[in-house]
Amino acid sequence: MATPHWYPQNPRYAAAVPSARGGPELAGFGRRLAARSIDYVLAVIAAAAFFVVVVVLLLLLTGESDASDAQAGVWALMLFFGWGVLLFFYDWLYLVAWGRTLGKAMVGIRVVNAADGGRLSQGQALGRAALFGLPQSLPVLGHLFSLGESMASLGEARRALHDRTCGTVVVRD
Repeated sequence: MATPHWYPQNPRYAAAVPSARGGPELAGFGRRLAARSIDYVLAVIAAAAFFVVVVVLLLLLTGESDASDAQAGVWALMLFFGWGVLLFFYDWLYLVAWGRTLGKAMVGIRVVNAADGGRLSQGQALGRAALFGLPQSLPVLGHLFSLGESMASLGEARRALHDRTCGTVVVRD
C-alpha cells in the first residue's frame, strides 16, 4: 500500500507543520475525545428514547403495567451488555454513510482512508466500529480496552489501534 502524498512521512514533522505535505491536518486527541464524548451523550439519548418507546408499546399491546421478571432480566442484560453493540452500529452506520459521526461533525473532524484520503470502504467502517465499539459490551474490561487502544492516538502518529488496524486516519476539516 503506497503512502498518500499528504500523509506525513515523519510524524514529528507532521505534528509541527501538519499541512506541509498539502493535505489535511491530523486530528489531535482532544478533538477526538470531545467528539467521542458527544457521541456517547447522543447514544445515551437514543437508548433512553428506544427504552421509552418499547415500554409504551408493551403497555399498549399487553395492557399490563407490571413488567415480568423475564422482561426485567432482558432489560438488565441490554443495559450491561448492549452498550457496545449500540456504539458499534452508531459508528458503523455514520462512518459508512458520511465518514463521521455526529460528534465528529460537531468538532470538525472526519475519518478517511489512510491510503488515499478518500471515503472509507464498507469493510474499513465495519472493522473500525467493531474494534472500538464491540469490546465495550464487556463491562469495565471492555471499556478499559477501548480506552487503552484509543490512547495510542496521543502518540506522534495520532492513530489509535482501531485506525491502524483498519487503515484509517482522523483528520480535521
